[in-house]
Amino acid sequence: MKLKLHAVVALLGLTALALAGCGGGSGTTKEPGTGNNDPAAAFRVVYTRNGDIWRMNGDGSSVQQLTRTTAFDFQPTLSPDRQWIIFTSDRAATYAKQYRLFLMRSDGSAVEQLTESSGFEADPTFSPDGTRVAFVSNRDGNDELYVMTVETGVVRRLTSTAAAEQTPAWSADGSRIVFAATPSSTENTDIYSMRASDGGDLVRLTQNAATDDSPSFSPDGRWVAFASDREGGRFRIFQVRTDGSGDLQRLTDGGSGEDGFPVYTPDGSYLYFDSDRDTDSDIYRLNLSTGQITRTSSSYDPETNPDTRAKKSGRELRSKRN
Repeated sequence: MKLKLHAVVALLGLTALALAGCGGGSGTTKEPGTGNNDPAAAFRVVYTRNGDIWRMNGDGSSVQQLTRTTAFDFQPTLSPDRQWIIFTSDRAATYAKQYRLFLMRSDGSAVEQLTESSGFEADPTFSPDGTRVAFVSNRDGNDELYVMTVETGVVRRLTSTAAAEQTPAWSADGSRIVFAATPSSTENTDIYSMRASDGGDLVRLTQNAATDDSPSFSPDGRWVAFASDREGGRFRIFQVRTDGSGDLQRLTDGGSGEDGFPVYTPDGSYLYFDSDRDTDSDIYRLNLSTGQITRTSSSYDPETNPDTRAKKSGRELRSKRN
């Protein structure tokens, strides 16, 4: 098995483009794109719908169901060559909500269990070269971040804190991992980054009384997108500079709905996210140069989000561990 690159959304023929004009929230298009006439058709999105894994093109076309079980399959992450998917599931659980990591081909075949912990493993994300997967586990008693070498199955622990870590994501060069953490029971969840090699050089990117979660590095490494309820108690998508300057931009305004689980496309031209702004939870994409937001799915199912990182119960991002 040969695996290469993190990306929930993989691009055919990667091109490095700079991010521009981050003013999203207006101009929502409710219909999917127009196939090959839509540049986003080259992207692939894997996501969760009603407890199974699905995939589609980035314009909402070619929708395909990949898993069909009575178990809860979620949090899919796609390898860069688009040949493999790692996901979280309770299909091998011996008690309620015991989650482990599984690997399958991108057509849904050849499912293989990757982890065997008696606790839970969740939040998998491929490294940029696809040889490693970062994930969260409580195998040693606390929610910590680990990295697995896919070919050998060797697991290395990166964090050892009293905090509860979650939702890791890699930088495009593989040098850093960004994640959300709750330092204590009296503090809210904020965004941090660290060296991917050893967990060192910890940098706190956000610090406020709100909940910040589900971070994603921009391809150029200058920004981290995340979901936050810091404005009015409803989750929106923001991005913060990674240089520690504190420069913050709001990218979406979901109106009466809420937005979450952002992920940049590898060329930096789009940001995909989940929202219930049109009543039902669906997948949307933000054009980062124009601010145009396009709805790419119309499933009317309550659990449809790209790179799903938590089972939704309102916006309880950690509900999979309750």
